Amino acid sequence: MRETTELIKENNYKRDLLNPENEYVYENMLLYIRTDLRIDEHAAEELLMDLLDHLLEAQENGKKAEDLFGNSPRAYADELIANLPSQKRRNVFWFTASTITGLVGWFAITYGIANVLISFFTTWDNDIAVGSILLILLSICLVGSIGIKLFFTIIRSSVFKHKNQQWKVYLKAGLYGMAGVGFILGITFLFDGIGPVIHVEWWVLLLIGIMVLAISKSFSRLSSDQ
Repeated sequence: MRETTELIKENNYKRDLLNPENEYVYENMLLYIRTDLRIDEHAAEELLMDLLDHLLEAQENGKKAEDLFGNSPRAYADELIANLPSQKRRNVFWFTASTITGLVGWFAITYGIANVLISFFTTWDNDIAVGSILLILLSICLVGSIGIKLFFTIIRSSVFKHKNQQWKVYLKAGLYGMAGVGFILGITFLFDGIGPVIHVEWWVLLLIGIMVLAISKSFSRLSSDQ
């Protein structure tokens, strides 16, 4: 059985063989199926490869994507998704953990770099209130958890729509992004100075960020294990 990563690579290569019209329809189908977190990733990639092979064969015979998927590709995709096995809860957990730890890792790196840059212009101490940092990390986890589901929901709602209607989807994503950042910043300012204070050098923050990103990468591998 081919690995999921192999199927994705082969899919990326074969999609270049589609003409622009068929490629547009197929990529909407691909995005719609891949962003459904309920279904097993490997089974989804096998289905997408089968659809691509059939579409390439139909294209050689002068047919269009509509001849294969019908006038409502979303309904066709929903029928196919209904027959796919569900994603393992274990994989969903590791995927969520990977995303959240990734956010925490980048937060630590960004905070460390900001300390260095600010120190060039003004005196800056690296004292950190433990309680405040924990609340910030919890807010990042909360925003990240909600954001994962909302992000995929927004993306799935954008497919199979005319391009001139997709600005609404980007607007929704942008508004959530601003609301999420605003929430985290609000927590940062409202709960500043809570708990014991410790001194952490900027390079320690960078190392912590790098280590957390490495953990995030490990979680990502676990989420894709079949």
